[in-house]
Amino acid sequence: MSDLWHVLGDIDRLMEAVQREADAARDRQRPGREASGSALDGRVRVRLAADGQVAEIRLDDEVTGLRPAELAEGLTRAFNQAWRAARDHDDALLAAGAVDPAVLAEQLREVREQSMRSMRAITDSLTDAMARIERRAG
Repeated sequence: MSDLWHVLGDIDRLMEAVQREADAARDRQRPGREASGSALDGRVRVRLAADGQVAEIRLDDEVTGLRPAELAEGLTRAFNQAWRAARDHDDALLAAGAVDPAVLAEQLREVREQSMRSMRAITDSLTDAMARIERRAG
């Protein structure tokens, strides 16, 4: 039975490690910062709130003479500039972008293999315990 407790302890330590990593990832997420962008020589300006939503759009009076397609392009450029500025200053997004998928895949493979070994050990321990019980009963 001590083998079973040892295996359960291993699983508990593995789950604690996963929980610590999840907690650390959660703690790294924090609200972003306001950001702004402009286009058409400053005639179109967009400001994003800390949550990433558009907080303000300012259009100079001169934009009324623009074709709708030009105005739409200016708004798009201003928004994208503000979005890039917000992203460039968001440590959580930068950290997420720095995650190497190959390293993550390898870590997940290791966790999966360790979990399978632990489950096999639990199954073996239970099988041994059942066999001992049957021998004593027989």
